[in-house]
Amino acid sequence: MKKFILTVSLLSFFCIATYAEHFAFRIGENRSSFGVGLGWTYREMVRRDYRGVWNFPSPNVLVERSILPFRDFGFLSVGAQFGFHHGYRNANVFNTEFRESWTSFYFVPRVALYFHEVFHPYDFPENIDLYAGIGLGFNHLSHRFSNNVDPGSVGRQNNSGFKLGYHLFIGGRYYFREDFAIFAEVGYGLSFLNVGITIRY
Repeated sequence: MKKFILTVSLLSFFCIATYAEHFAFRIGENRSSFGVGLGWTYREMVRRDYRGVWNFPSPNVLVERSILPFRDFGFLSVGAQFGFHHGYRNANVFNTEFRESWTSFYFVPRVALYFHEVFHPYDFPENIDLYAGIGLGFNHLSHRFSNNVDPGSVGRQNNSGFKLGYHLFIGGRYYFREDFAIFAEVGYGLSFLNVGITIRY
């Protein structure tokens, strides 16, 4: 019986120690996140009336690497985000039909400051990461516009171009396992809200 209790105690201690290290920050680790953005923020790129616009969720991929530790605070990571967005509008005003569509591809290098260790003395869960950051990148936007009144060049327009933009965000990750988490970010980027999953390796 004593051997059984000792064995269970050792296993319990091992599990607790493993859990404590399970989600511990390590310099040089990588993360890949796959998200869906909701709410498009680059409407000013076209400058038209946006009532009746349908915006599809924006799939995106984020890769990052932790590079610089800050004692009792957290660490700094660098990475980049790639994404895609599409939206359209069909309207009928005084028997005039308007059709517009937007397609945007974006690439944003960014840095993030993780500050979860600040809360660890207060029994903050080890499997939660909190961070905030900034990015600076560009979008390539294709815009198409047409109506049924003037079939010529005035009534049908196709435009495309690049636009630089900054991204501000704050977010968090909840790890179910050492290598798997869900995440959510809010801020100003291509989307107001970005949610998805993270794989750590």
